[in-house]
Amino acid sequence: MKKIQSLGKINMSILEIEFGKIQTDDIIVTNERINHIKNHHPEDFELFLRYGESCVQNPDLIIRDIKNMGTVFMVKKLKDTNLNVVVRVVLKTDDSKLSNSVMTFYRIRERNLKKLIEKNTLLYKKE
Repeated sequence: MKKIQSLGKINMSILEIEFGKIQTDDIIVTNERINHIKNHHPEDFELFLRYGESCVQNPDLIIRDIKNMGTVFMVKKLKDTNLNVVVRVVLKTDDSKLSNSVMTFYRIRERNLKKLIEKNTLLYKKE
């Protein structure tokens, strides 16, 4: 298996309003992060394989993580659950060899999603 796997492209225009210049629109996930998802969120791993690309390329919500610099939650709403991909965005001040990357992935209940929005900054909501 490749050490780094591409998940496609993200919409930089939404993120650049909040963060300024972003170095690339590429988004990746590493084997180490895939293993993290398998080990820490095993019940969600199949959902990541099925919806991971869609979550980052076409999220329903993007929430800025105010605790971690350059980090956002990209949320995809499904009929019975919400999927949350935590993404580290490569900012202008970061190493130019880096790409936007998935940190983790898990399901998030509606009430926890509401708390996440209240405690952080909602950057985008799909209409």
